[in-house]
Amino acid sequence: MLQSTVSNPHLVVSRKSAATQFEPTFARKMLPCFDEPNFKATFQVSIIRNPHHIARSNMNLLFSKEHKNGLIKDEFEKSVKMSTYLLAVAVLDGYGYLKRLTRNTTKPIEVRLYAPEDMLQGQSEFGLDTTIRALEFFEHYFNISYPLDKIDLLALDDFSEGAMENWGLVTFRDSALLFNERKASVVAKEHIALIICHEIAHQWFGNLVTMDWWNEVFLNEGFANYMEYKCVDELFPDWSIMSRFYAENLAFSQEPDGMLSSRAIESDDDDSLLNLFDAINYHKAAAIIHMIAEMAGQKNFQSALIEYLNKYAYDNAIGVDLWKIVEKVFGVIQQKFNNYFQHANLQGAVSIPDLAKAYTTQVGYPLVTVERSDNGILIHNQTRFLFAEGEKAEEKRGDWKWPIPISYRASDEKKMKLHWIQKDDKNVTWETTSNDWLILNTGGVGYFKVLYDAETYAKLIKELNNNHSVMTISPIDRSMILVDSYDLSKTSLLNISTYFDLLEYMEKETDKMTWSIVGKQLRTIESLIEDSDYVDYFQDFQRNLIMKLYESLDWDEQGATPNQKRLQLDAFYSSGLSRTFPGSSIASQLLQVDVFGVACRLRIKDCTKQAYQRYLKWVSSGVRNPEHHMIALIEGVKQGGTTAWERIWKAYKSANSPSEKNNIIGALTSTKDTALINRILKYCLDGKIKPNLIPRVFSYFALNQGTRNTVWKYFKSHFEEFHKILGKGSLMSSCVKCLAEPLSTESELEELKEFLKSQKFEEDGQIKMEMTYEQIELNIQWRRLNEAQLGKWINRWDERRRTLYRRKRHRHHHHHRPF
Repeated sequence: MLQSTVSNPHLVVSRKSAATQFEPTFARKMLPCFDEPNFKATFQVSIIRNPHHIARSNMNLLFSKEHKNGLIKDEFEKSVKMSTYLLAVAVLDGYGYLKRLTRNTTKPIEVRLYAPEDMLQGQSEFGLDTTIRALEFFEHYFNISYPLDKIDLLALDDFSEGAMENWGLVTFRDSALLFNERKASVVAKEHIALIICHEIAHQWFGNLVTMDWWNEVFLNEGFANYMEYKCVDELFPDWSIMSRFYAENLAFSQEPDGMLSSRAIESDDDDSLLNLFDAINYHKAAAIIHMIAEMAGQKNFQSALIEYLNKYAYDNAIGVDLWKIVEKVFGVIQQKFNNYFQHANLQGAVSIPDLAKAYTTQVGYPLVTVERSDNGILIHNQTRFLFAEGEKAEEKRGDWKWPIPISYRASDEKKMKLHWIQKDDKNVTWETTSNDWLILNTGGVGYFKVLYDAETYAKLIKELNNNHSVMTISPIDRSMILVDSYDLSKTSLLNISTYFDLLEYMEKETDKMTWSIVGKQLRTIESLIEDSDYVDYFQDFQRNLIMKLYESLDWDEQGATPNQKRLQLDAFYSSGLSRTFPGSSIASQLLQVDVFGVACRLRIKDCTKQAYQRYLKWVSSGVRNPEHHMIALIEGVKQGGTTAWERIWKAYKSANSPSEKNNIIGALTSTKDTALINRILKYCLDGKIKPNLIPRVFSYFALNQGTRNTVWKYFKSHFEEFHKILGKGSLMSSCVKCLAEPLSTESELEELKEFLKSQKFEEDGQIKMEMTYEQIELNIQWRRLNEAQLGKWINRWDERRRTLYRRKRHRHHHHHRPF
């Protein structure tokens, strides 16, 4: 039972509300029950409350009647048959609601959004509208009616989860539901749409059909994660959300899954159920489901899901039940491949249950090594990819093998081909007509990494640099080449200079996702070399990469007409840059946010000037552009010092938009001033900043280089107080993780372990700490392998740049010499 507090400047006394969060095993703390997902039952709920409270549960209210002592008793309809973890009740004080009805569902469904009264108007419309459209989409997609008459969406400001799919009463952290068009950015809008679609997908996947036990929670979470993208893509086609699926699911999960501390999707660990709600069960599982859906064909896959949901409705299922239906629906795999691909070499029968089993019951993923030979392409035997090296890694690597569907494209072939490597294949040769560049796993669908030989890397580097304007390599493939080469360069398998040679083409890149990935990679590298003697040159290199793109973007672009935009971009295109400049304003705005953020971080003069002007405009008139507001506030703190910080903190206290609070936390934590750093940390302890936002404070501090020692010192000296507020689970360990993950020396690691030795974390927190220690060891490994190598590469780059500059100056003077 969670408490949520409504407090605003107009209230004399803050008001307390309560709501339940039973997943995975907390229903037993509130009522006696067989609290396991496969004990499904119907529930009859009644709630006794004060007259001024509102009570809600999964089902509609049957009647209210007067109870003794002036209290009211609410009786709710008997629920559908469901698992205990989906039961929910809420008692609200200071809340109001808006309601709408769906139109394109089998029967009208009443959708209500409950939020604190002062947050309801102007922030509820987007959440209501997206929920209605998502219900309509899923009814149509699954061909099964939503079984209840209503669904409530409840915004809670102290909720530490993102959201919870209780059947008919979905709870959200307020920032995951409420959206203010005037104050919140497109990034926030997209985040909210994905979370709502995720929770609505659960009403079928999870609520109607539930995994038999928690070891297969991916049947809930992996599917909801996969379906949220399908749904958002349908509701907001101009967002091109599927183009980001690779980066946000496959690439995102391969990082923790390449660590020694990773685990298989299917886990039998009874003790740490909370740890099952992680990147492996959400993002890796979604990536595996996407791979299987692509192999089976999307229409076949949809038919299989419909059959699965009908067969197991109001019941439980195991993974094999689903995979068998998928296999049955699309029949003989050979025929399907010959229809979809130019050439399919299946080398024996392949079964979907076997494919699914390999990726859900084995930990990690394969690395495929590629060489060019006289006969074509030589694929070496696969091995489990791990970031760590040494004895421990070799023990962990094991001899796991995977069947691997490999789609690939050679330079002179328009259509991709598909080969299927069986798990026992050691070396396989494929013939290819091309002797030029080659990309394996084109489209980024297969869950594996690729290591090419030096010759293929050289050809890819040449292609990216020379032919970028005609876009021979797709944005997803460009992202994937950079993700794989960056990850491989953390090991001794690939020299970091290859990654940086590939990276040089980025000065011509205009794809949002690729920039988002590279921005994070460069920021991580910069934090690892912040004490080196070439860090200034490294910043020059980053400025050089982003400069052309920065200059092509307009801070006030939203005001421009399509015609003006086209004129602004003509010069951009004619300079030989890529023609994939985002066509939709959404993609354009998302790119701007990333690029302006990086440019200001690198202190590009025009960027810091533009951002500071927008800060001053906000101070004088309250006018803001939601897309750039956080960048403007950060610049305000950087240039305006304590006065600006105080002004922004004052705005935090009166902010009623969750997105606005997030922007302000990002700004307040960007200071380098020790007194101000200590102040915001003190505000975390004295309740001025809510406990569920404290990990966000630390994650923003982690991005502010040079403040780590100050923050860590304060955190250590107030450790017990933070412990008391955050508990001993994942909230507390998230804060430690944010502070500790950038550490990169043996002595820092020892000091951290020594300090934490006496601190006891609950199991989910302890696992996070083990992962943090491993990350620090990988940082140490990175510095050993790459710090000196990168220094040499940057110096060579700087020398080339200076030579080019001298030549340009020489040509310039020569050109203007009078006859």
